[in-house]
Amino acid sequence: MIILTAAALGISAGQMRSAGVIALVAALIGMTFALAAITSPGPVSILAFVYAVLGYNGGLMLFVLGLFANQRLRRSTRVPH
Repeated sequence: MIILTAAALGISAGQMRSAGVIALVAALIGMTFALAAITSPGPVSILAFVYAVLGYNGGLMLFVLGLFANQRLRRSTRVPH
């Protein structure tokens, strides 16, 4: 579930097409994990943070691949006159 949520964040941040937004969301993921680690009474899994980072990056990559595929499909369906 962490990976899917982070991937959705990556796709959503990519749709904004702003490097600032992409960096801000990445920083907020890290800050949220740090806050959860500080306030948690028990041990915190670093693996969950790694999954979140990998899911976010995967979502960004999926968005870029989708843009690339859309451009290629759009270019191939044009009929020359």
